[in-house]
Amino acid sequence: MDEASMTVLKRYFKEYYFKNSNRINAPRRMESREFGYFPFNGAMIRHLSFSDIGAFRALLVREGPAGVYCSNSQYQDPTAEMQKKGWIKAELIFDIDADALKLPCKNEHDSWLCKNCGRKEFGFRPDICPNCKDNRILEMTWACRNCIEGTKKEVFKLLDFLEQDFGISRSRVSLFFSGNAGFHIEVEETQFDELDQHGRSEISDYLTAQGLMTEVFETARLSPSDPGWRGRVARYIRDLPPGSKPFKSPEFEKRASEMRGELDSNQVEHVMASAVAAGNVKIDAMVTTDIHRVFRMPETLNNKTGLVKRRCADISAFDPFFEAIALPEEDDLISVRVDMCPEVSLCGKSFGPIRSPTVAKVPLYLGVYLISRGAARVDAANPTGREAGEPEISGRTASAG
Repeated sequence: MDEASMTVLKRYFKEYYFKNSNRINAPRRMESREFGYFPFNGAMIRHLSFSDIGAFRALLVREGPAGVYCSNSQYQDPTAEMQKKGWIKAELIFDIDADALKLPCKNEHDSWLCKNCGRKEFGFRPDICPNCKDNRILEMTWACRNCIEGTKKEVFKLLDFLEQDFGISRSRVSLFFSGNAGFHIEVEETQFDELDQHGRSEISDYLTAQGLMTEVFETARLSPSDPGWRGRVARYIRDLPPGSKPFKSPEFEKRASEMRGELDSNQVEHVMASAVAAGNVKIDAMVTTDIHRVFRMPETLNNKTGLVKRRCADISAFDPFFEAIALPEEDDLISVRVDMCPEVSLCGKSFGPIRSPTVAKVPLYLGVYLISRGAARVDAANPTGREAGEPEISGRTASAG
């Protein structure tokens, strides 16, 4: 990243922490947590310990870091090297990201760049460049409203699993927009806190249906009221609309009978694959199983977007493109040179799509978003942001190319 763009990000992040450090609260048993942060243009600094939230906030105001993290684990000595920390326990954490869903809308807003010949286009990343046949291809991903709605559906599925299958009260679960393209789900003070990495892997496998033995569903008498995956498969079969193949009957009991005796193995496998695909949760298994991970703290900025990791009181209504803007009151304009980006909407204003290098004057928070995503840089040579045919930010979509 060029120096002018880096300077803008540093100032923006530092101003956010100067104005909002009081929003960052101490985690439970703060003194037993490991903290870390990424300075701009530097390696991560971790194995830090704090017992006073005031001292931690002062660090953020002073440093204005690119990323701020805290362990979900508790340790006897958080400052020691990993093997000597003395692990005590850790809350369960789940990460649901839009990239894992591979929704059709990605073909509209994601883009790729061939490192060999420089060709760039919107759409799914090809295995090889159609122009030069090279395979060194950089992928740029974005999250639109459809992506966010898709991740919300996965969150609701996870909440159902946690309550119905694991007996975890909703009051123990906190939901956060990640600041990028999905949500973090944190489960606090349950019987699962003391699970090691292998135990958490079992939970992850259950949620994602890894290793699920489908043969039992071919002969078992299923009921929608069954617990666990049996009930989930039964409810999937029950809720299929009339005429759904390979079933002949619209009634659940008759469909269940067909599963046990009339359908061939390929048909049963197809039903099971469809039931699992619809019912499992697309979590990042590495996040759930890694008990030594440090996790982005609530109310801190995500360096990939400049947006805030924000608690969701009502995830159904939560709109990150309004509610996660770090400094929405900053209406100063900044001139940026945008290489390529899809339509971006923040605070009710839209910009793009941009298909070829363009200079534009945009609100600071949008400039920070584009720079953080690697789609733009500060146009130091043209501070007014004026060029022929330049798109301007407005309440309506501005487009170029």
